[in-house]
Amino acid sequence: MSQPARPTQISEYARACLDGLAASGLGRYLSLGGAFGLAHYYEYRSTHDVDAWWVEPVSGEERQRITHLLEETLRSYGQVRTRAWGDVVSVELMQEGRTVFSFQIAHRSGELQPPLPGPWPGGIRVDSLDDLVASKMTALVERGAPRDFRDIYMLCQSAHSDIAHCWQLWEERQRLAGELADHQRATLAIRTHLVRLEQARPLGQIAEAEERSTAGKLRVWFAKEFLDDFSD
Repeated sequence: MSQPARPTQISEYARACLDGLAASGLGRYLSLGGAFGLAHYYEYRSTHDVDAWWVEPVSGEERQRITHLLEETLRSYGQVRTRAWGDVVSVELMQEGRTVFSFQIAHRSGELQPPLPGPWPGGIRVDSLDDLVASKMTALVERGAPRDFRDIYMLCQSAHSDIAHCWQLWEERQRLAGELADHQRATLAIRTHLVRLEQARPLGQIAEAEERSTAGKLRVWFAKEFLDDFSD
């Protein structure tokens, strides 16, 4: 099993928050996920924000203490705004009227493997690589942002995963979350996202040659390989 290692690129704000959590002893209630969590296994792009999951059991009082600690930590850098929706709380740092960093924590709907001890003091954990890939697959199906396509493409190109394993992990996550693992719906969603991406940024409008070549390879790979097994 792949073991997490500390990323080489960590924003000052993320480091301050993680140091504060470690010093307070509250880090044991969190597991790092999202792009920042993935960077502990495969660091191919930088990310400024931190996404995390609550590690149960965690009381309402402990959640409030963590939120307050993050607010106080970030307040020394600028204005702080805290937003909550559904099972998510997001503590955000504002500078000159724009958000420059966020630390977002959510309730997990399904966990494939227990989170692993992270390379941070204070008990902060990191999602397993399988859980991170499953989350990336869910994001690709449901959101289909350019970074979602890049993440899955790069994970497969670097042999951190492969096409069959990506789909297997997505199926397992769907079942754990009580959702239907409908491949037809999922592939249709990805194809729709891909068409939208191609229309929003045609290859001919990408000026830099290397970036244009990479984008072209990614789009062909998704159309001809990633979705090929599920074509009509």
